[in-house]
Amino acid sequence: MMSVLFIGKRYYTNRDAFTEKYGRIYQLPWHWSRSGLPVRLWLLDYHGRTLDRRSSEELEVVSTPLRGIGWLAQCFRQAALRFSSKRPTIVVASGDCYIGMLGFLLARWCGARFVFDVYDKYDEFGGFRRPLGFDPFRYLLKRADANLFASRSLMESLGASTRMNLLVPNGVDQERFHPLDKLASRRALTLPEQAVFVGYFGSMEPDRGIPDLIAAVQILRAQGSPIELLLGGRLGEGINPHQDGVRYVGNVPFADVPPLLASCDVLAIPYRRSAFMDAAASVKIAEALACGQPLVATMTPNLIANFPAQAAALEGRLAEPGNAADLARVMALQLGEPTYSTLPENMAWSAIAALTSVSLGLADAPSGSFDAKG
Repeated sequence: MMSVLFIGKRYYTNRDAFTEKYGRIYQLPWHWSRSGLPVRLWLLDYHGRTLDRRSSEELEVVSTPLRGIGWLAQCFRQAALRFSSKRPTIVVASGDCYIGMLGFLLARWCGARFVFDVYDKYDEFGGFRRPLGFDPFRYLLKRADANLFASRSLMESLGASTRMNLLVPNGVDQERFHPLDKLASRRALTLPEQAVFVGYFGSMEPDRGIPDLIAAVQILRAQGSPIELLLGGRLGEGINPHQDGVRYVGNVPFADVPPLLASCDVLAIPYRRSAFMDAAASVKIAEALACGQPLVATMTPNLIANFPAQAAALEGRLAEPGNAADLARVMALQLGEPTYSTLPENMAWSAIAALTSVSLGLADAPSGSFDAKG
């Protein structure tokens, strides 16, 4: 019988995959396990100091900190499965190249297939290194039995030299992200009921374009608009939330994000161009679409390549990246007579997990399913 060992990074994009059941690192193995497939999820904690476990009928999860030797003991436990009935037939690694190398070595030791989940351009991460010229990113891409790409543009730029490439987009938890009443959401969050809010909730590195967003809001305010920026997430370097027109709500729990999205009149995706952002697949785009909110976005591959139909619907209403004045123009249009885009089909995590399991040979194809290959 097929069985899966999924190794992933516990904390990524400022979220906790363990406690918040967040993102592909939790949702893919969780849905596979719910379908009846034996799955174990091993999370590597780069920040904490405690070992955490969660075991249920649906999914067995263990989180080990990299501080200390607990993670090494867990390595030996997983390697010992080679000699047991619980030996994995597939090892999936997601998070960065170091987790990828660990997964690759365990897969080869156990005689399992190795699947490399590439949800970002890992060689652009700050901690990426090429020791003695060795490139672990390219090495893993070429030797994986299958590569999963969250971004179409990243798959197209890297996939030519790899064996099997599957487009596995970042999905949406539609039990959380769906249209909510704006007034009720504002009341629940004690936000002013009559305010005009443009919202952004997420990471704030420079190439996310938050300085451009703040400047665009200030341009409209100088023209007499009562607009405010409702801002949430971990503050990036140089981001000053203590200024007129910015209402900073902190790095809110993931469960609080849907009512914040619903409280806004428009949601901003103000990304700049960069090697990292152009190759990314931002989950907040799909979450905004799932909530039925209009977008104020820039013309970057992150949107155009991953959501081409939705970007086309916004023709003439996408701003030039890095241009605050053009972002203000688009913001004014979307606040006045908004153009809406709908969420693409099969963006729920349940559908994405099911299609991926078929493509990896973990399950039989249901009638009428489509191919997950890019």
